[in-house]
Amino acid sequence: MESGNYTMVNGARLYYEKSGTGIPVIFLHTAGTDGRVWKEFVSLLPEGVTAIVPDLPGHGKSWPWKQWRKRRIDVRYYSRSVLEMMESTGIDKAIIVGCSIGADIVLDICSQHPEKVIKGLVLEGAARTDTFEVDTIMKTETGNIERAFDFCGTLSYKESIENLIWIRSSNNRDIYINDLLAWNSFDIAHEIDGCKSEIYLIRGSEDPVVTEEMQAETSKFLPNSHLITLEGLGHYPMLERPDICLDALKGLLVDEKQA
Repeated sequence: MESGNYTMVNGARLYYEKSGTGIPVIFLHTAGTDGRVWKEFVSLLPEGVTAIVPDLPGHGKSWPWKQWRKRRIDVRYYSRSVLEMMESTGIDKAIIVGCSIGADIVLDICSQHPEKVIKGLVLEGAARTDTFEVDTIMKTETGNIERAFDFCGTLSYKESIENLIWIRSSNNRDIYINDLLAWNSFDIAHEIDGCKSEIYLIRGSEDPVVTEEMQAETSKFLPNSHLITLEGLGHYPMLERPDICLDALKGLLVDEKQA
């Protein structure tokens, strides 16, 4: 049974949905969207998982940070928000899964608070993600149809891409631009070097944003990392084809110590 909940994070109300019973698994969404990008994927999860799907501050049903129109925040702000949500909801440690900026958040939490992470699943993220021209970011529109199709793979369901466009267009443009700037400035290579967390670096083979080289560079910093490629998928694999994505990842959504 899925339930919608609010908790206070950094002085603002943060919304999250919770479903299932078992090991806690936190799912973090992409830039300029909200937890709905995980909706279909989470609905397919096997028993034994408690799925926690937050809307990051300023996204979906979550309230923004103070002075959000003037104040830019970075990936670490989001990381601290996730950690505060965990504390306020009684989650000591969890499997943390994120896509795009959500993936950067996973890496950041692993570097700063590895004791909070059972394992990290990093979809379409890297230790450095300076991938866009700032001028392009500042011109970004939430309902850009061409961008959505370009970033998705050839195996994507058309309906899934349309859902992505709808989810993004129903979020705030200023927040989206903030996310892309935060993504662009993210560089924790020097902080994550040698991190011993168990981390899976997952990439759609047709992602035009996160390259194989970026993934390989990130892997070199992480002695307990593993590379996974999802053929025919792009930057939003769990939304493009939740069935294919789950088939590849469901074995990772368990804690071997508790299995």
